[in-house]
Amino acid sequence: MAKDNDSPLSSIFNEQTISTWIKSLESFIDKSFEHYASFVDHLSFPLDVHETRTEYIATARLDGYDQKQIQIEVLDRALRVIAFATESTKLTNESTSLTSANQSHKRVERLIPLPFELTTEDVTATFQDGLLKIRIKKKLPTSHYIDIQEEE
Repeated sequence: MAKDNDSPLSSIFNEQTISTWIKSLESFIDKSFEHYASFVDHLSFPLDVHETRTEYIATARLDGYDQKQIQIEVLDRALRVIAFATESTKLTNESTSLTSANQSHKRVERLIPLPFELTTEDVTATFQDGLLKIRIKKKLPTSHYIDIQEEE
């Protein structure tokens, strides 16, 4: 009677090589997600949302931006917070009189989904010392009745 590990592949794939292969794959995936996380951090910013009895309060950390570089867009059931900046640098080599100019654009955004439709009247915002605070009034549930017609 042949043992399970007498197959032609058992010399290639044993527990030790499979274990090594799995560890290598796990390491590859972990490193890939580390790079992804650092990439995503550059496209976003810290945002915390908490709820009180009457409103939602969203607090965003936007250091390095000023008030004119921030937009809050009211969507049907969400808010979009966008911050953008343009940076220009110009370097001149005095010995060769060559000038190099660079310009970069940065845009970061976050979406805040909400369980009700919004209007601009429902939202207020303040910005001070790199901290954006958005207050969103809660909407009370409303009900509407429909008249029932007789069929003809």
